[in-house]
Amino acid sequence: MKVKSKEVAEALGVSTATVSLAINGKPGVNEETRKRILEYISGQQGKDVTKGTFVKLIIFENSPRVLSGGMGSFFRITYVESVERLQKDRLEVRLVYAYGNEELKEALLKSNSDGTRGILLRADEFGKNDYELLSLCRIPIVMSDCDPRESDWNTVNFNNRQAVFKGMDYLKAHGCRRIVYFQNKETIYNFRARREAFWEYLCRDPEIEGSFWETGNEREEIEERAAKYMKSCEVLPDAVFLENFLVSVGTAQSLMKLGISVPDEISLLGIDAIPDTVLLPYKLTHFEVPHKKRSVLMAELLLELMGRGDEGYGRVVLVNEKMVVGNSVKM
Repeated sequence: MKVKSKEVAEALGVSTATVSLAINGKPGVNEETRKRILEYISGQQGKDVTKGTFVKLIIFENSPRVLSGGMGSFFRITYVESVERLQKDRLEVRLVYAYGNEELKEALLKSNSDGTRGILLRADEFGKNDYELLSLCRIPIVMSDCDPRESDWNTVNFNNRQAVFKGMDYLKAHGCRRIVYFQNKETIYNFRARREAFWEYLCRDPEIEGSFWETGNEREEIEERAAKYMKSCEVLPDAVFLENFLVSVGTAQSLMKLGISVPDEISLLGIDAIPDTVLLPYKLTHFEVPHKKRSVLMAELLLELMGRGDEGYGRVVLVNEKMVVGNSVKM
């Protein structure tokens, strides 16, 4: 049931203009009133919730282009296991794309009354205003790849901090003291978390001299930017920490063209494996990101919440990333 602004205004003793401002997240209404309005709307819509037989997978994006071309399709297929797990319980899964704050709000509100039983929500681009919209939804939600510090909702995330800290410990144990972190231009949660962890490690360990270098998003750009960095160095760093598999591939290609030997002249350690289609003269030491495990855990947590019948907000599940030791770090 769609609740009209006039009905909300009359019920709460406010103007329709105030209701409109509150719903659209605009200034001009205090937070207490905004909260009252949103809670009232959610409550009224919640009266029409049916048990339903389907679950929604909502992909939230701030724009049609979220990730670089080589990564967009890769991240989308990592939810296949979620879908398969839910289908085992005879649940239909409907895919919904929400471009921006307004479309996300519409998708959440509609889910209260269209028979949706639960929602899986990819929230790697979430901002503070987006978290506020979650209070509109009256059914279980499990989010992925979002900052648990920003909400009290159920989230399943990779343990990015652990991976970075373990990687840095490994490099240090193998004599690396000057380490540069190669990052791309994306600002999604997982990458932000890795950068924060690298900086935290540097602040904690005065023995390590570290810095950041932005490489870009596409493989060709990464290759060019990596080469530019290496050519600018009077002395090469001991190691490069590679943010993701595209950064790893681009950097590897650049080093081969420059004739820089791995690991004799420089050590490499990354997050995410280099695809088998890329042939290198070494095996990258890296952390495998357990996309499949994360995907299954999301579905199982949602099934638990739907079966329990209560909100159960606030559970943060961290999936550890497994280290695979290759021969790209000097022994």
